[in-house]
Amino acid sequence: MFDKYELIVYNAKKGCDILEKESTYIIYTDASFDDFTKVGTYAVIVMQGNSVLKRTAKRCRIQMKSSTECEIFAVYQAINIILNMYVKNGKKQKFKLRTDSIDAKDFFADNNYTSKVFLDNSELSMLMRKTYKTVCKKILKEKGDFSITWIPREANKMAHKWSYIVFQRIRGDNEKKEILLIDKESFFKLLSNKNKRQNEIIKYLFCNSDEHKLIIKTQKEMADTLNMPISVINKNLKELIELDVLEKVQNGKYVILI
Repeated sequence: MFDKYELIVYNAKKGCDILEKESTYIIYTDASFDDFTKVGTYAVIVMQGNSVLKRTAKRCRIQMKSSTECEIFAVYQAINIILNMYVKNGKKQKFKLRTDSIDAKDFFADNNYTSKVFLDNSELSMLMRKTYKTVCKKILKEKGDFSITWIPREANKMAHKWSYIVFQRIRGDNEKKEILLIDKESFFKLLSNKNKRQNEIIKYLFCNSDEHKLIIKTQKEMADTLNMPISVINKNLKELIELDVLEKVQNGKYVILI
């Protein structure tokens, strides 16, 4: 039995434990890569306690040259998800990112990392490191914590499973048709096949995205600015989401994935 003082202390400690649990996120990442086709996939699992808050498993939309690049890209996508969906101003939070690739950890966390990755895409390399510094700065500003830690493969089974599921699906499709990997430049070339309205919507999204490719606009705002019916905006956004060009974070908030 507790006396009155002990009960107050116990409840306060219990409340702190609950708040600590609610503000701590564990993020697992993994990637799969085929050396022959150069096709890569990645998975990001966001957890809080025993609950899975988000599970993303997709094909890398940028041409990768190695499995190491895929693993690094997976961590980068996880950082974007953290930055765009979970970091809250005025709130102390802990983000513990886990990867089974030592290179992926060192690429971001070690200033002396010199492995030969992204030699043909220095712009992406700089963007990924810049995004890492941005999320660290934003979390530390609120006295929070952000870390990237290596874990063995057996401790990363969920992320590995989903990355491999998507990889197998793509490899199966590849037996029937050629796989198209698309980067931003190639994507803009495809715009010539779109009608005028579709072109305007796509260009609007890119012009109104921030440095993290985040767009904060409602469909009504888009419709008013572009002088189009909301139904047209809605239809085209759904098409871009199905193509994995765009991801809807929540109403009025989207992220460009290429």
